[in-house]
Amino acid sequence: MAGEAQCLSYTGCNFLRQRLVLATLSGRPLKIRKIRAKEEDPGLRDFEASFIRLIDKVTNGSRIEINQTGTTLYYQPGLLYGGSLEHDCSPSRGIGYYLESLLCLAPFMKHPLKIVLRGVTNDQVDPSVDVLKATALPLLKKFGIDGESLEIKINRRGMPPKGGGEILFSCPVRKVLQPVQFTDPGKIKRIRGTAYSVRVSPQMANRMVESARGILNKFLPDIYIYTDHMKGVNSG
Repeated sequence: MAGEAQCLSYTGCNFLRQRLVLATLSGRPLKIRKIRAKEEDPGLRDFEASFIRLIDKVTNGSRIEINQTGTTLYYQPGLLYGGSLEHDCSPSRGIGYYLESLLCLAPFMKHPLKIVLRGVTNDQVDPSVDVLKATALPLLKKFGIDGESLEIKINRRGMPPKGGGEILFSCPVRKVLQPVQFTDPGKIKRIRGTAYSVRVSPQMANRMVESARGILNKFLPDIYIYTDHMKGVNSG
C-alpha cells in the first residue's frame, strides 16, 4: 500500500468528484479532511455518499474509509473493472451529477461498462441526461470512442423531488485516445433540442416548441425541436 507521503491530501468538500475521478485514473490514494467541519450539519451529504458507492461499484479492490462524523474520507483506488451494473442515485441531485464522472472513467475500464442509473433525469441544478447525450457523446467520438455500444438511453424520466427515472449508459473500452485539436469555434448553423413533458397534457410540449421557435427563428431558419412525452410507468 502507498505510504502517507504518496497519499494526496486535500481539505474541504470542493471538487470532490474531480478528486476521486483523477485519483482513480492515476491510481494514487487520496485523503480529504475537514469536509464541512464548521457547518451545523458536518460531513458528507447523501448524494456524495451515493457517488462514493458508485465509484466503489465500478472499481474492484478499492478501499474506502470514512470517519464517524463523515468529515474525513480516505480512498485507495482499485482496478477500473466495469461490467453490467445498477445504481440508485440520490434524488437530491440529478443523474447528470453521476453520469459526468462515469463519462471520464468508462473508456478505461477492464470490461465494457453497461450501467443502469435510477433517479432524477432532469432538474435545475445538474446537467440533464439530454444535455450530456447531445454534447458528451459526440465529443467522445472525436477521441475515437465510438461504435454501437456507446449509448445513453432514457428508459424513464424522473423529476424532483422523488425521481423515479431510469437511464442506460454503455461505453466500449479504449485504452488509448485519439488526440484532438479544436481551434476554430465556427458558426452556429442549426439548432436541435428536446422538449419533454411528464404527467401533463402532450400539448404542453408542443406549446414549448412553438414558443422556442418563435424566438430562435429570428436568428436561424434551420431549427428542429423534438417532443418527448412520457406517461404511466415511463413518467417516473
